Amino acid sequence: MSLAWAEWLGLVCLIGLGISASGVAQTRSDSADEPITTRHTVSIHGEPLNYTAHAGYLSLLDEQGRLHGRMFFVSNTVDRRPSDPERPIMFVWNGGPGSNAALLQLGALGPKRIPDRGLNSPAPSGTNLVDNEDTWLKFADLVFVDPIYTGYSYAASADYQKEFLSDEGDADAMAEFIRLYLSHYQVQQPIFLVGESYGTYRAVGVTDILIRRKIPVKGIILLSTILNFETNPDLAHAFLLPSYAATAFAQKKLAGKLSLNLEQTIDEVREWSEGPYLTALTQGDRLLDRDKAAIADRLASYTGVSKDEWIKHNLRLSPDQYAVAVLGPGGAKYVGHYDTRMIGIMPGPDASYVVAQDPSLDNGEKARITSYLRSDLGWKSDMLYAGPFGGRWPSPATPNADWTAMLWNRSSSDRAGLIANSLHAESDLRIMIASGEFDLSTPFSAAEYSIDHLFLPASERARIKFIRYPGGHAAYIDHAVRTQFSHDAAEFVNSTR
Repeated sequence: MSLAWAEWLGLVCLIGLGISASGVAQTRSDSADEPITTRHTVSIHGEPLNYTAHAGYLSLLDEQGRLHGRMFFVSNTVDRRPSDPERPIMFVWNGGPGSNAALLQLGALGPKRIPDRGLNSPAPSGTNLVDNEDTWLKFADLVFVDPIYTGYSYAASADYQKEFLSDEGDADAMAEFIRLYLSHYQVQQPIFLVGESYGTYRAVGVTDILIRRKIPVKGIILLSTILNFETNPDLAHAFLLPSYAATAFAQKKLAGKLSLNLEQTIDEVREWSEGPYLTALTQGDRLLDRDKAAIADRLASYTGVSKDEWIKHNLRLSPDQYAVAVLGPGGAKYVGHYDTRMIGIMPGPDASYVVAQDPSLDNGEKARITSYLRSDLGWKSDMLYAGPFGGRWPSPATPNADWTAMLWNRSSSDRAGLIANSLHAESDLRIMIASGEFDLSTPFSAAEYSIDHLFLPASERARIKFIRYPGGHAAYIDHAVRTQFSHDAAEFVNSTR
């Protein structure tokens, strides 16, 4: 029985417990695994969609019954009758590591969203939300999950915390959460996983674990994908070049035909980056001066950064260097690493880039998530709703010591191979890989290269779909992209039936 149908049958009981059809529960418990339940309606192009929301915890216990951690989630399930078509269920998380699910919940997939803003405008102030006409609730039930050490999720002890703050422990905990959720709520719907950024790396690992536990996964949707953290330096620069060209296009630094059509420009630059540019990089100091100058000329035309600057840096510019250089002399401004259409201001002369101050990471979800949980969903907690950049009490002894990335035990394993294993083991599995073209943190060329080099049989390769959007890391912040992303996801889900 689906969770939504069970709650539809039990509405009278819920009202008796102090839960209104559109209101908020009166009580909650931090120590129990029974969620707070509320009922809502979202308007989608004038049509009402009724759904039930749950906010709560599931506890991770070992075989001896010892509590290791508790994972917080918010679920949205559409009310339906037994005769209605089966709906898939999506487990959704963000990346970091250390990011909670708030941005995906309030920026793209959930029934409520942050109001739109213009590029280079401050993130919308206040705590108001609007109905999300692009919500994925139209075609799937949604479960937004905060990994341990994010949101309201927490480890039961400092010793147990260490096991969650690693690539393997993180994926294993999420797989166990999904097993618990399916068991606790008696869910038998087709399972989809949705991850963004580091969450894509997590999703691939979770899929592998679930399949090995005989829990079938129908589909995976990956946005801003990263499958490994150790790439040959020359390859890494070749992967970045199409994203640099997209940035130069957005910043109006290109001339002639390169300035006319973004997709054509990206395709041209990508072909050149994987050919003459990569060949030049692999030669190192064997590259003749005249050839180096010719490569630098082409780099200047594709990226909006001068020939001399490219020669100065041996034809290699890191994202930090390029983000400043593309805006010209002075170095006081930089393009956002997560959306290169946005402009940031360096904190001072000769200062270094600080990721926590990047304007392309400020989308307004931090100001809204706790208000949404308290006011709309009835989850009243004074705990810190944690993100990747610390803020915990007591303050760390050294700056940034409580940033999740500083505490993470990175295995550096390449998970691209797990995609091949999963496709082979699960014949119904489909994968959608989406990317933003104005993103320097997870360049789309890198993910496509990883898949290209799995050398999959044609029948398995046909089950992977690539999509690029004219957006940043969180591409759905753009209204048009959000609408298209929702449409593409719905089409992807329907194609798996």
